[in-house]
Amino acid sequence: MEIEDLSQELSQFLDDGGILLGIPIAGLSLLLFLAGYRLLPIVTMIVGIAVGYVLSPQIIPIATDLGIALDPLQITAIICFGCGIILSSLVTLSARLLTSAFIFITFSTGIETLNNYGFDVERSELWSGIAALCALFFTMGINKILPAIFAAIFAAYGFIVAGLLFTGNQVSTFEPVNVKTFILMLPIVILSVLMQNHDKVKQEEKELAKYEPDAKTKEAQQHFLKL
Repeated sequence: MEIEDLSQELSQFLDDGGILLGIPIAGLSLLLFLAGYRLLPIVTMIVGIAVGYVLSPQIIPIATDLGIALDPLQITAIICFGCGIILSSLVTLSARLLTSAFIFITFSTGIETLNNYGFDVERSELWSGIAALCALFFTMGINKILPAIFAAIFAAYGFIVAGLLFTGNQVSTFEPVNVKTFILMLPIVILSVLMQNHDKVKQEEKELAKYEPDAKTKEAQQHFLKL
């Protein structure tokens, strides 16, 4: 099955589902919008399972022709689980590859720019060490923020698709790569990243609170004099 056929099949399935499919899509998008940095693998697996369910009627006859002695229900379960694992793994791998590519392009451009101004970064041990340290901290920072950005983008797409289903418009008319789509998604993505950062701070505060003594312990400690 080609990508265009898969896209049409999924679009038709969403259009037929209408509001009934729009509700879970909006719910999953809301989860990604609020705390997607820690829920992205789970949500993408759920989406992959749904995609596998849509594709199973086309794959089951192929599996039967290959002589696989399994019930259609078992084949459907295998397809759904496989699609869920694949989509979740692809999103994680894409984030890592994007991080590596972004860092490579950024530092290559930076080193070339410094060379133009007389700083030979590649041959200087000092500048090479500084560049290596910068790359290390930059990688750590990007790795922390990329899951939130990915989740925000998926949430924005999900909200748009859900909006089309709620209003009765055809999902097939939606163009993911478009200037209007980018303008519509940008505020959603920015707000989602801010909300996820707020959730991350709250989660860190909860983790720290686990190691703090409770009110009774603090009160008991106040009765002891320091030696």
